[in-house]
Amino acid sequence: MIRQYLKQAWTLTKQHKLFSSIYVLGTGLSIAFSMILFIVLYVKFAPIYPEYNRDCILVVGPSNVVGKHSNQNSTNMGISPKAADLFRDLPHLDKLTLCLFTSTFFNNKVTLPQQQKELLVSINYVDANFWEVFNFNFLNGKPFGASAVESGLAEVVLNESMAIRIFANTDVIGKYIQLDGNDVKVVGVVKDVSSVTPNTAADLYLPLGYNQMIQMDDNQLGLMGSMRCYLLAAQKDDKELLRQEVLDAVKKYNDADKEYTTNLMGQPDDYWKSTFRDVGSSESSILSQLQSMLYILLALLVIPTLNLCGMNSSRMSDRLAEIGVRKAYGASNKSLLSQILTENFVMTFIGGFLGLAFAYLIVITSDGWILHLFDTIVFPNTVSSYFTVEMLLNPVLFLVVLCICLLLNVLSALIPALSALRHPIIQAIQTKR
Repeated sequence: MIRQYLKQAWTLTKQHKLFSSIYVLGTGLSIAFSMILFIVLYVKFAPIYPEYNRDCILVVGPSNVVGKHSNQNSTNMGISPKAADLFRDLPHLDKLTLCLFTSTFFNNKVTLPQQQKELLVSINYVDANFWEVFNFNFLNGKPFGASAVESGLAEVVLNESMAIRIFANTDVIGKYIQLDGNDVKVVGVVKDVSSVTPNTAADLYLPLGYNQMIQMDDNQLGLMGSMRCYLLAAQKDDKELLRQEVLDAVKKYNDADKEYTTNLMGQPDDYWKSTFRDVGSSESSILSQLQSMLYILLALLVIPTLNLCGMNSSRMSDRLAEIGVRKAYGASNKSLLSQILTENFVMTFIGGFLGLAFAYLIVITSDGWILHLFDTIVFPNTVSSYFTVEMLLNPVLFLVVLCICLLLNVLSALIPALSALRHPIIQAIQTKR
């Protein structure tokens, strides 16, 4: 029976080419743009290289300091090492890392000796735990250790592309690069990280102590500074306990500080939430961004569904006589409804796979800009934007989008079909007389 329904559905699809084409195109576009939105969210939220521990990470970024005896109110992009010292011995903390990303805005330059020119680079200043919180794939060498971070040694880890650009290969351990006129020793080379994961993407990774800005952080007000802190819980279930321990530690610090009160503005954040936070962001502004994304998703799904519902209603009106004749020969409402829904399934699946291909085409050719559609601030980055297989080929993601669209398409066909099947046989047969 199902095979017969499928054959009939395919025959009717070919007979009504205009309707079928519009229906398939509408379904495909709805799935394509919904899939693009889901891909953007997946890249921001899901565990991907090298951020496989996202579901166990809490993030502390921007901080605000208010004077207890004055009107002073300051906000900065991060926290200082003093804050990290408060968190290091928390019971439910596994690892803690501090890092400071500097984009091309800071005008850092590497000299290319063979070409006699300078190249702007993006640098991530990190501590020794950075390589344990995030899972980098080292192609050569190894990360610098805690002693290099504390002493501010001139050691560097290159990404693969930068190593090839400077030395034409990745076998460069022990060689030196010239960064802003200073010689820096290469100790490791890691597999490239796409700029679609901006917290860990960089051309160069240098010890945190190598950056003089870190010393200035100790002199800032309260716990305010310029670094981002990542706290890795041993298990996902420990995150809420760890979050409360961080808040308690900050409260104790504020109680002891006679001059200032440090406000984390709702942090520490889950990793997904931190991707929406900018300097000065509040909980309400993050919620507003999520609402905007939800409204866009609803528009992408509901508006095409309403249009398809109108098209199906018109088509059912044209098929009333056919439905009446079939009912006169003994066809049940159940069998007629099954056939109508089968026709809808066929066109939905065709549109679904066309939409999937269209979504991947847009994402792959977008050069990464599509991921910044909802970002209020985008820092310049010399690291290339590209999508890996694990970002795109996620069958669960596609099935979720397809099931949502399938449900809405079923509703768009079910309502007109039930309305048409309610007509008495004589009235249905005489519709076109």
